[in-house]
Amino acid sequence: MRIGIDLDNTIIDYTEAFLYGAHQHELISENWRGSKKELKGLISSHYKGEQEWQRLQGKVYGEWIHHAKLYSGVFRFLWRCRLRGWTTIVVSHKTKYGHFDPDKISLRKAAIDFLKYYQVWESDGSGLLEVLRFETTREEKIQTITELQCDVFIDDLPEVLVNTNFPSQPQPILFDPEDQYSKSSLQRAQSWDDLAKTLLGVWSDWELKTLARLCGISSVEDVRTVSGGGNSQVYHVTSETGNKYALKIYPPDSAHDRLRSEFDGMQIIHLNFTAPIPKPVGINRELAVASFEWVDGKPIKNPTQYDIIQAVNFLSSLHKFCHHTKFLNFPRASAACLSGKEIEQQLKVRFELLLNEKNEALNLFLNSDFISLFQKMLDRSKSLWPNQDFGLILKPEQQILSPSDFGFHNALRSKKKSLVFLDFEYFGWDDPIKLMCDFAFHPGMDLNQEMRKYWFQSTLKIYGDELLHRLNASWPLYGLCWALILLNEFRRDIWKRRHAANPSLTDSRVALQQFQLKRSRELLQFIDNSVKTQTFDFN
Repeated sequence: MRIGIDLDNTIIDYTEAFLYGAHQHELISENWRGSKKELKGLISSHYKGEQEWQRLQGKVYGEWIHHAKLYSGVFRFLWRCRLRGWTTIVVSHKTKYGHFDPDKISLRKAAIDFLKYYQVWESDGSGLLEVLRFETTREEKIQTITELQCDVFIDDLPEVLVNTNFPSQPQPILFDPEDQYSKSSLQRAQSWDDLAKTLLGVWSDWELKTLARLCGISSVEDVRTVSGGGNSQVYHVTSETGNKYALKIYPPDSAHDRLRSEFDGMQIIHLNFTAPIPKPVGINRELAVASFEWVDGKPIKNPTQYDIIQAVNFLSSLHKFCHHTKFLNFPRASAACLSGKEIEQQLKVRFELLLNEKNEALNLFLNSDFISLFQKMLDRSKSLWPNQDFGLILKPEQQILSPSDFGFHNALRSKKKSLVFLDFEYFGWDDPIKLMCDFAFHPGMDLNQEMRKYWFQSTLKIYGDELLHRLNASWPLYGLCWALILLNEFRRDIWKRRHAANPSLTDSRVALQQFQLKRSRELLQFIDNSVKTQTFDFN
């Protein structure tokens, strides 16, 4: 296979670089956030907006390119192509200098330096890319694509792929991470994970054994898929000496570094105390893959009081090491909420993402049942919030290290009845109340009222009884978050990731959606009734 690829906004993600540049040119307010498409629309609406955009674009592609990054999953895609002996070719429409650039910074040299920094291109052929071509005009770019006889060409601009001069041989694929061209007749991919699935297919035995060796497992004898799981792909690896490991391939995620959270977090924890979590073995950050010791155990179907005691004991031990120096610069937990305002914002974002799916039954539920209870619980929360400072961000000393997606759904029971906690992909700094509520509300937990009460009493002892008033104010909002999380089967982006991790889900999506909608409706009823009757006990 000969894979042709565009460069700008296909391999190189300029989102943060454009935001940086727009702030430098004072084109947007300090707190403005949005997509590159939204930014371009905003700037273009200014007087002489097109000229402003071109000037910004020239600076971003040149002087400020170090604020850009590779799209998540690019490196791994190119690595797999290289391992298979496929040829990867970049053909870029890029002028020598940026528009209105008095300093005449070479945009092509800036791009080459960027690709070298990320170990993608080397002029001696040792990089992942075999061919790198720059052309001054779009016509020249299309002519070069024709000459190079690619089997596939990936580009973010439909006007390139539908050009009358575009050759008939390459299969055109439109890279559309912001879902701008949903009505296009072109084959589209919204991520490099999509492209890998389409062009490379399932991981081969040779690829997996190579990954295992790169993650510190020598003399690999066997690799087999572990069924289940909704996020990362997990494989059971056996070495020739009989040792067993878990190999995890993390999905591209521009919002949260799952690999760092899990591997680095577990490594620091193991250095400080004997923890009931898998021991990290090896890591390859460029390929977003890591290995851990294998844990033999059974899923926890009917949690007991002793199970909750073990969970509390682990959190108590972790809390003692929260302020270890190695955790000082550790990132936030995924979807962390450090103020009431951030809980509100997260609810609104989740709501809009689901609404955008345009499912009739889902939209009816969201616009009737959900929105009315959300407004009522939001008003309640603001009125009960301590000092009514709903937008106040928690100070660092008030935050905790949270396993985030923590519970018996991510744990195994060993033969000795002790628990081992798994899946720290969302680990990081967060509000203790979010951890407490997430554990209580997670649909995989199945806690009765007595267990839930014990959980809150025990965690309040760890994190401080002064949290009680804020816990009372915020728990219904966290419950509503879970009512929306239950509906993630409706979201195309999440379904793609889960299906990639577990292809056996192919024929079950509609049934899962109906089941989850029923559960979400029941959770709303529980929250509403518990608030009315004041039966959600903490102590």
